[in-house]
Amino acid sequence: MPGGGELAQESAEQPSPLTETAASGPVLSSYREAGLSAESALTVLLPVHNEANSIEQVLTEFWEEVVRPTSAKVLICEDGSTDGTDRVLKDLALRYPMRFVTGANRKGYADAVQDGLEQVDTSFVFFADSDGQYYPQDFWKLWPYVGDYEMVIGCKVNRDEPWHRLILSRGFLLLAKIMTGVSLKDMDCGFRVLRREVATQILSEVGSLPFSFWAEFTILAKSRGVRIREVPISHKSRNYGTTSIYTLQRLPLIVLLQTLGLATLSRRLKRSRRKA
Repeated sequence: MPGGGELAQESAEQPSPLTETAASGPVLSSYREAGLSAESALTVLLPVHNEANSIEQVLTEFWEEVVRPTSAKVLICEDGSTDGTDRVLKDLALRYPMRFVTGANRKGYADAVQDGLEQVDTSFVFFADSDGQYYPQDFWKLWPYVGDYEMVIGCKVNRDEPWHRLILSRGFLLLAKIMTGVSLKDMDCGFRVLRREVATQILSEVGSLPFSFWAEFTILAKSRGVRIREVPISHKSRNYGTTSIYTLQRLPLIVLLQTLGLATLSRRLKRSRRKA
């Protein structure tokens, strides 16, 4: 399997539950043709908004690279798409068994992701943005570490993004380090594996950074002592569409809101540390 990680070779008659291993992490009890199973240890969670042109290719790649080998469940957070994405997903559901968290109105990335995480009922969740910029096989680079870390985050190498996004990201990471004391290379990356109990502990506290859900989640997790590891992964350009959030026109507002959010988060962390 690309990127490492080993699957237990089980017979069809006696599938075993997830088992812990010290060095390489849990072993997923599945075989390639198993499909979804009641004992699945993993949920693949994909947020989707206006991806009608690309979601079939993205979902097919994740299915073949991750879902089929692991018997993972698939959970789609469809966030009020207006381009027919919902109709494409309904057609795909006839081919790929999946659950939906959906609604007619746009909730925004953070709320959509949070709603999805609240629906996870497996021991682990593999989260990946569904804009086609990640390689599903990189899951196998992260998975071997989940036995020793509660959250394993992809760290994008050679990010294929516009220059203003790169500047915004690097400036944010530096400011986050100064204001919160948490230093990670790619804490806002939308490609990670985490234990469900981490989401259960952290989700209710997230809300200060409207444009950096995963960064805030990671900072809060780190402050609570959650063991985190970053693993290098690949990154590519979108095949279709562009971001409608991080435009040059919105950049000043985003910078202001992110700075205010970090200040609020910093105060919260200081109060929490004093109480401890």
